[in-house]
Amino acid sequence: MAFFHGVKASQVPTSIIPPRQISASIPVFVGCAPIHRLPDSSHAAKNGEVVLCYSNAEAVRSLGYTASDNFEKWGLSEAAYTMFVMYACAPAIFINIFDPTVHKKAVTNESVTLTSSGGQLAHDDIIEFILTTSEGVECQDGIDYALNNITGQISVAKTGILNGATSVNVTYTYAAPELVTTNECIGGVDLNNNKTTGLQLIDRVFTQYRVLPGVIVAPGFSDDPSVAAIMATKAGAINGIFRAIAVADLPKSLINYIHVPEYKIKKNLVQEDLIVCWPRAIFNNQVMRLSTLTAGVIAKTDANNDDVPYVSPSNELLNMQSATADGINELWLSLDNANSLNANGIVTALNFNGGWRLWGNRTACFPDVTDIKDTFISNRRMFGWYSNQLILTWWQKVDDPIGHRLIQTIMNSEQITLNSYTAKGYILGGRIEFLESENSTLDLMDGIIQFHINLGTQSPAEHINFRLEYDPDYLSTLFG
Repeated sequence: MAFFHGVKASQVPTSIIPPRQISASIPVFVGCAPIHRLPDSSHAAKNGEVVLCYSNAEAVRSLGYTASDNFEKWGLSEAAYTMFVMYACAPAIFINIFDPTVHKKAVTNESVTLTSSGGQLAHDDIIEFILTTSEGVECQDGIDYALNNITGQISVAKTGILNGATSVNVTYTYAAPELVTTNECIGGVDLNNNKTTGLQLIDRVFTQYRVLPGVIVAPGFSDDPSVAAIMATKAGAINGIFRAIAVADLPKSLINYIHVPEYKIKKNLVQEDLIVCWPRAIFNNQVMRLSTLTAGVIAKTDANNDDVPYVSPSNELLNMQSATADGINELWLSLDNANSLNANGIVTALNFNGGWRLWGNRTACFPDVTDIKDTFISNRRMFGWYSNQLILTWWQKVDDPIGHRLIQTIMNSEQITLNSYTAKGYILGGRIEFLESENSTLDLMDGIIQFHINLGTQSPAEHINFRLEYDPDYLSTLFG
């Protein structure tokens, strides 16, 4: 040590480390957004990108969506409207898989009849557009006519060459999100172009934004059982180590609730990291997917409970006016109908007491799996959330020397965390142990240490029963 004459001060690492605070319910939506409408594409959620939005204005700027969009076509419009308008929760992550240069259809020389109010194209969401007179003269947008690219409505200028015309010919291309395939939603990694797409982009969320996905939703695609299965797989191993929950719909072709459990079993939708929803909802004359609304309910419920997922989203208010299976006819489930769906691990909507409510506590693995850690949605999410928190909190200690200081720091810090969660009512109790039986000599020599945590999560009060008994002793009150 070099010679020193004087006074020094130094710092040592804190022996108690607070937990890394993470959000439990940040949703990742994978689907189609009408980005072709955006005049400025620099902020567009292009295919192959991950976009984080904290407000409705940001979502409009990135997705090009409007509240009047056809949500059946544009799943990310439905997702943004649900999160920012209906449930006022933020942030949300969007992965757009619609590419206007690929997913489009062309129309050549469509004849459009003009009236005093203008004309209407056979399709909407126009991408490219050329309008000519019946004699073949090309007209100028903004001079001879005006086109509403979203609705396909043509307005004729009074001073242009179309004044008095009764018809025009139009050649155009229009957005066709229906061309996006389930394989594009599942996505993959193209090593030749170094491009990742679809659900595989979820692994980029944390590295790009330092936030963890909490709920994975694919509106418009999750009713395909292959997509739902991949969503559940991805939810169980984000970046290979983190956990979330996936929420999927069942097809609208299932009209009668009696056939819904059979379909779920037949398609093997039995994963513990999956929530299966049926039917759909109607809000403001829009047909909306129950999976999207469930993500909104989960976000709202967590926000009301310190952003900790210990409260079940079941029996929480749904923003909807009616239910539908096919998107046309209203559907009314009785309590027995809804409970029969719950008994098969299906979450539904019930209008029984206090308005429309999300109804169901169980993940898709129920009833085949009986471990309450996996079958209850709140328990499944709590274990995943706490696991994520452990990983992020103690990542800073990876590669530290294995010694008493490291072991005691982890044990003391986590026990304080578990005690605080118990005091706040998030869990019933918890303890951490470093057991010799779980840490062999070979493992310790090889740099592997293992801690055992017992976690007492709280199951939802799914069944409350009151027993009433007649007591004849109270007859004595008749005689004063």
